[in-house]
Amino acid sequence: MKLTKSLPVIKERNCNVSFVLDSRTQRRNATEFPLSLRFTIDRKFFYIAVGGTYSERHFSDICNATKSSSVNYKEQKKWREDFLPKYKTLLENLNKGDMLTYEMVRLAVLTGNSAITEIKIEKEDASFMGIWEDYIHHLFYDNNGKQFTTGESYQCAIKSFKTIMGEDCIKGFNIGVPELQKWKEGMLNGVKDKNGKLVGKISETTCGIYLRCCRTIWNRCVSMGFLVDAKYPFSNKEELGLVSIPKGKLRRKFHLNVQRMTELYKLFITKNYPKHWKKDYIERANHSLGLFLTQYLCNGFNMADAGRLTYDEYYFQTEGKALHFYRKKTETRSKDGSEVIVPIIEPLQIILDELAAPPACDEYVFPEILEGVQTEKHRRKRTSQVNANVRHHIIRICKDALGWNENIEPSNTWARHSFANNLRNAGVPLDYISESMGHSGSDHTVTQIYLDTYPLEKQMEYNAKLLNLKPISSDRAALIEKLTALSDEQLAKLLEGNKS
Repeated sequence: MKLTKSLPVIKERNCNVSFVLDSRTQRRNATEFPLSLRFTIDRKFFYIAVGGTYSERHFSDICNATKSSSVNYKEQKKWREDFLPKYKTLLENLNKGDMLTYEMVRLAVLTGNSAITEIKIEKEDASFMGIWEDYIHHLFYDNNGKQFTTGESYQCAIKSFKTIMGEDCIKGFNIGVPELQKWKEGMLNGVKDKNGKLVGKISETTCGIYLRCCRTIWNRCVSMGFLVDAKYPFSNKEELGLVSIPKGKLRRKFHLNVQRMTELYKLFITKNYPKHWKKDYIERANHSLGLFLTQYLCNGFNMADAGRLTYDEYYFQTEGKALHFYRKKTETRSKDGSEVIVPIIEPLQIILDELAAPPACDEYVFPEILEGVQTEKHRRKRTSQVNANVRHHIIRICKDALGWNENIEPSNTWARHSFANNLRNAGVPLDYISESMGHSGSDHTVTQIYLDTYPLEKQMEYNAKLLNLKPISSDRAALIEKLTALSDEQLAKLLEGNKS
């Protein structure tokens, strides 16, 4: 029977509060953990310890207690009476009539002050654009550069804003729906520069990304005490006349089915590339194909994850049967929720035997991706270069080597979409697909919960559905082994004998 991991107790606008055990500890073999309140706002969360320690079993029993006469029910009631009232009141009084932000709630809880919207920055030059620039600096350089990629999105967004609106178009916090709507229209349609050239036009998907960046800055300004009296400018309800944020296009069609992925895998094995391709180009293309297939078979991870993948302790604990990592993209939101276990099915092992470095504890699996660079900026640059190379080769392989006539131009994200779509179409449980891709929002690690439900053997079974490889019979396998052992002369004589 699964243990209950959280007890929801407060919901105030977009903030949810639950009782949990904070299991983040450096102590080995710990059996009890501090009782805490977890505040979750827009998928980000933090913990506040409220007193006492409990085992996971005891905590679960208290959460599930329903009989008023039981000791566990009385304990749960005591939790609610002792710890909830002040936080419930604080949240109710925080930024009344408007939304809550992570920074706002965290500061209010830590200080016990529900009037934090009155806090002002002591800067004469404080402005919407200045706060945007400061936030970019924070993403680039704080937290050991772990949010460098996110920082690039915000930097591109502000560059787009300045291109379309002008360098000094916004003074202070004089920004609202008209300005944001003008920027949006400029992104979708482009604007003419002083030379009459159309600039600034981007895709609807990228426009949505940039507007979401701007929305975050607006919320950040509110949490810092600015724009508190301004009308919130974003909404997708047309009747409100506010700035709507375009949704990204559905990605269901951007994937390759099992049959096509199997064709790519067989090409990697046979290396039956066009004869007019040069030898060194074939080697580079085959290497890129191997990386693309590795992304697909490694639960759809991206190239940033591939570059950071190591032979960690878990790999050796499973005797080389599974890889383990934390998703780079979500590591700052929830480390536990980004944990991924990859079963090494036989086709993946064959690719690793050809592409990967020899197994060594804590060494990189694919050291050539990052080439030893140390800064996050240079890692990002190396990852982008490898992504571009892989895409170039995969597109040409699809068209020239496999003769796929359709307009199929896979990018690296197709590997992730293909993993999810193909397992779903094969009838694999959605929970497994979600957990294996690092989408878990649970409070505890995958190795604590996920592996109890989906042991390694079951993971192997599910991931084997990613390719359509018919097993070779024992007799055929023995024949292939004998043929492989023959010399060229022996094979020639055998073929001559068959002709006669």
